[in-house]
Amino acid sequence: VMLIMHPAWTTDWISDEGRKKLWDYGITPPQQGAAELSLDDFTDPVVPCPRCTSKNTKMVSRFGSTACKSLYQCNDCSEPFDYFKCH
Repeated sequence: VMLIMHPAWTTDWISDEGRKKLWDYGITPPQQGAAELSLDDFTDPVVPCPRCTSKNTKMVSRFGSTACKSLYQCNDCSEPFDYFKCH
């Protein structure tokens, strides 16, 4: 087993196929690349619902089932869902 710590893993490495699989499973993939994040951007991202595609969603908890996900809820279909945060 070879452990490589550099470069650090980033959500930018998730392939289009991987993003589609997350979406199909009910997890919204990251909406922007990690390189696009800045400390000046304190607004929550617009996160579409993976069930009905509505962008009328709200964050319920900054941490979801794991630390790398946030818990959101759709205001239109009322379904809760995970959002995979940018890293």
